Amino acid sequence: MPFALTAPPTPPALLHPSGVWFFNWVIPILGGLVVLLAVIDTVRRRRLTWGFLFLTNSMLVYWMETVGDWGQQLIYSPTFAQHHLLDWLPLKTPNDPLFMPFAYACYWTVHAWIVLKIGQFLVNRYGWSLLKAIAVLAIPVNYAWDFLVEATAAAMGWWVYDPGIGPHLEFANGGKFTLLWTIGLMTFWPNLIAYWAGKPPIRTLNHFERFLGLQRFTRPKSPVPAAAAPRDAQNAADGATLVADQRTAARVGPTAQFDTFLDYEVSIARWKFELARFGSWFVIFQVSFFAMTVLPLLIMRVATGSHSIYVP
Repeated sequence: MPFALTAPPTPPALLHPSGVWFFNWVIPILGGLVVLLAVIDTVRRRRLTWGFLFLTNSMLVYWMETVGDWGQQLIYSPTFAQHHLLDWLPLKTPNDPLFMPFAYACYWTVHAWIVLKIGQFLVNRYGWSLLKAIAVLAIPVNYAWDFLVEATAAAMGWWVYDPGIGPHLEFANGGKFTLLWTIGLMTFWPNLIAYWAGKPPIRTLNHFERFLGLQRFTRPKSPVPAAAAPRDAQNAADGATLVADQRTAARVGPTAQFDTFLDYEVSIARWKFELARFGSWFVIFQVSFFAMTVLPLLIMRVATGSHSIYVP
């Protein structure tokens, strides 16, 4: 008799989750709407905005989630609507929820926005550099973020680490939530990618773009005639790095308004430059996410010899 392949069993904690409708409907609709609005804003301005770049590139790294989940022995409830686009991967968790790419777009963008907002407060309050502020925030913000999201997920039966690596909390339904691995690992990439991306709105080339040499396609912006400078002294003090105040920018078209805030001019066809900007974000997101999150998860599971009947 030929051997029949069977799917791995499902942890009991995931059999009857609460609020499945939220992930099956709200997350895809809300995430898709946010991305659509970012696309519309980008088309209107004819420039790639910070929101568009962060949302889309966060979404585009989602495919590595299932590989990382194998490494951290994480499995999702089979009651979620699923897709099968990643079945070609040799290492993956058994279930790939349909909501995942939309959740990635929102999750990492909101995280970056929060870190940068709090970081800017520390910069203004204590005179720190933004890098120092984000480094100080990395552990407390990520632990609070992960406790809120991951602990809620385990308690609700949405996904669990089973058995997971290292110390963990276990809820009454059997859901497990790890306390060191992988929360400790996740204090690095989300905060570093936020710092590299820079604080919106866009004023200059960020770390991605400078690292990949896009500055060779730019030149310093030409001096603006005195008549175009802000007339209000307080606005001039507050916006010393701007070539015009926001009231002036608001009266011009959306493309010119975007360019008003930049400290550089582009020396090649603008569409080529914007494509190069997107390429720099894409490359840094993909390489850094794999190197800093997925690869360590795979190495840890292989090195520890951890076995899971649920994520074989």
